[in-house]
Amino acid sequence: MQTNRNPETTGRNDIMKATHKNIRTVRRRIGGVLLSCATVGLAVACNTDITNPGGARDSFLDTLTAHKALVIGTQRSFQDAMMYVGYWNAAMVFEINPAGSTGSYGIESYIQAGNFNPDDSQDWDYAQEARWTAEDAVRRFRRVLEDPAAFTPAETPPDVSSYAPIAQALVWGGFANRLIGENFCQAVFDKSGLLPHTAAIQRADSMFAEALPIATAAGDDEYVNAAHAGRAQTLAYLATYGMATWAAAAAEAELVSDDFVMQSPQSAQSPDQYNYFYWANGNEAYRAHTVWGTYWENVADPRTSYRIAGDTVGDAGVQKFGGNNPPWYPQMKYDDRADKVNVASGWEMRLIRAEAALDGNNLVEAATQMNVRRTDLGLADLGPFATLEDAYTALKTERAAELWLEARRMGDIRRWYENNIPGTYIDGNFRDVNQDNQFPNKVEDLTGRDRAYYVGKGEAETNPNVTVAEAAAGCGKFN
Repeated sequence: MQTNRNPETTGRNDIMKATHKNIRTVRRRIGGVLLSCATVGLAVACNTDITNPGGARDSFLDTLTAHKALVIGTQRSFQDAMMYVGYWNAAMVFEINPAGSTGSYGIESYIQAGNFNPDDSQDWDYAQEARWTAEDAVRRFRRVLEDPAAFTPAETPPDVSSYAPIAQALVWGGFANRLIGENFCQAVFDKSGLLPHTAAIQRADSMFAEALPIATAAGDDEYVNAAHAGRAQTLAYLATYGMATWAAAAAEAELVSDDFVMQSPQSAQSPDQYNYFYWANGNEAYRAHTVWGTYWENVADPRTSYRIAGDTVGDAGVQKFGGNNPPWYPQMKYDDRADKVNVASGWEMRLIRAEAALDGNNLVEAATQMNVRRTDLGLADLGPFATLEDAYTALKTERAAELWLEARRMGDIRRWYENNIPGTYIDGNFRDVNQDNQFPNKVEDLTGRDRAYYVGKGEAETNPNVTVAEAAAGCGKFN
């Protein structure tokens, strides 16, 4: 008979057992040294002192050889934030449907109902950690390295390659701030008060802009492209709010080649580094979400691929599907624990240029930009568009497909919704037919669902400039 184990007690006991085992090992080693000393006699003096080096000194991180490791740390922090934020993002705006349990890698019941939890801090904490880690690395690098702009022609210039980590940390900090701005109701920076979410987008844009000359001087082409792509993303978002120009966004996008891609690194080394979308849907042991019932179930687009797993169903009953286990149609965009996730791509740049064209009422140019990607995929051309609304509807659908499961959809819908941009967008479950009389007719849209994540409650409880009530107020729902 299997005995039920309390996870907390079991974990503590396991740690204690491991500790005692280590102590026994140290004692055996010390005993072996003393025995050796006794064997050789008084002719040899044995030093049995044990020195505990403690933690690494902060100054060790101020060496050039440590800077690459710090950049990897910023990438890792962003990876964590993007996976957690992106998963709930996808469920909230119907990129995927729940297919099973609410625990482990399941989709929480309050998310299924369209509500983020104002008492939760996890997603906020991950996003803020990603932002702060990158920004602190930039501060450290600049403290250690001399300012290359201060050198005169008569002086020996510094090794510009050593400045590449500054540009890299700036770029990852830009993406972290963009993640906050697109997904959270408000922004907070280092104990500031509540700021508009667009403040995080502006902060991201300034970091991308700062990275450009440094990456260029260091000859780091990958991060030059990433900074241009990041600026195109942030300027497009701000342009929707009238805080930047679409011309500026398009100009940045045009500098990025179609085949460019910047990705968040995932790893199969440990569960906390897995691709969350894959692992929550990897069949063994989880079948937590499904493409069944979403808009993409009936759309043949390689960017939103999935498979029908025979008669296999999700791993638990789902309330909104009548308590039944829905059919399990696993997404196939990611098919491995280590699959990377796009952060920016040249194909997204085409869509930014298309949206900029629509802002100028140029329907022909918008279709041209969208069709470059569709031709590459072997899909039929879009257009000619009869109306601006038709063109925007196509643009919104193309972005939904291109950026599927990349933590971008909620931010897109929010900016269009809050600025009354023409055209319709994919915004709900589309299964409106009973399947074997097992599932209730269910056509859902975003009405009544939260528009963005709340500021973390932990922020409000520790930041003297933010109250719990302010953090819990959120930014409203779709209606």
